[in-house]
Amino acid sequence: MIFRGDYIMVRVINLLAAILVLSAIVMPALADEALKRELVEQVCEVRLPVLARYQELSLMHKQILITLQTLPEDQITKSTKEWANIAAGSDGILVKFDKINDLASKDDSQSHKTAISDAIGLKDAISSLEGYKQAKDNFITFYPGIALQHFFTDQGVYFETLAANETETHRAIAYYEDALNAYREAEDITKTTYIDLKVKELRSEYLFDMEAANESLTIGETKFEDARYGINCTGNPVSVAIGILASKRSERELTTVYKIYTKHGDERAPQIGEMVAETAIIHSELVNVFLKYAAVSVALVIALLAYMLSLIFRWTHAVEDTLLGNEVIQ
Repeated sequence: MIFRGDYIMVRVINLLAAILVLSAIVMPALADEALKRELVEQVCEVRLPVLARYQELSLMHKQILITLQTLPEDQITKSTKEWANIAAGSDGILVKFDKINDLASKDDSQSHKTAISDAIGLKDAISSLEGYKQAKDNFITFYPGIALQHFFTDQGVYFETLAANETETHRAIAYYEDALNAYREAEDITKTTYIDLKVKELRSEYLFDMEAANESLTIGETKFEDARYGINCTGNPVSVAIGILASKRSERELTTVYKIYTKHGDERAPQIGEMVAETAIIHSELVNVFLKYAAVSVALVIALLAYMLSLIFRWTHAVEDTLLGNEVIQ
């Protein structure tokens, strides 16, 4: 026989069980709905300058929103939150891309180089995003790769322009190498081939010219010191003569160096130009000293010749007088 109190207890237990079952059914749905709302709000709050700079990223942002809004609540899972954070989270692809874009917006080349390096690192995040089926099926993984290619192309153009306007060959080669790196990352085969050939030709010409310049510089500096020694020893005709020859050779070799340095925009060109001018002055001064020595020498030779002629003249007269005396005696 079941007492009324026991019957009521059974009814309460059954009611609690029903509530628990309904809670188990309703709570996940409510949780999924809350997560969906959270993710949609998170993506909506993403307002970055890079979205206006690269249309691909703007389309990616919109596609993420559309995907999250249209996915049924029961498909909003932990995996959904993971790929949404990778794509548009506080440290996601869009935010990282915005930081890279900010670096690439600066005027100094080093910021652009850093941006390229960071962009290469961004490939890992894009690869990890491709591992999520929801993101891949909704074409969200398609856009960042295209934007990255666009970015690398922009950087290639930036460094190629710097190189074309650079007067110093050594720096121009470095800029072309940066452009080559960017075009290679952009997978632009045409530009990569062209810039690679440009770098090789320019480097080959530069190394050849600098080798010739170094050889001429060694000779020119040595002869320059010989010329300066000559100008400091003007009392010695031999030193003066050696100095004249040395200064002429030094001027010729240093002029070659100056032309090469000027051609390649080398910062040492003005210094070599000053040495060429100084060598020309030394040469002129040594020639003047030599001409004085030559004038004195000529004067001495003329005096000696005059004296010798005088002796010969007197000897001739003496001989004539002797012959004339002999004729008178006979």
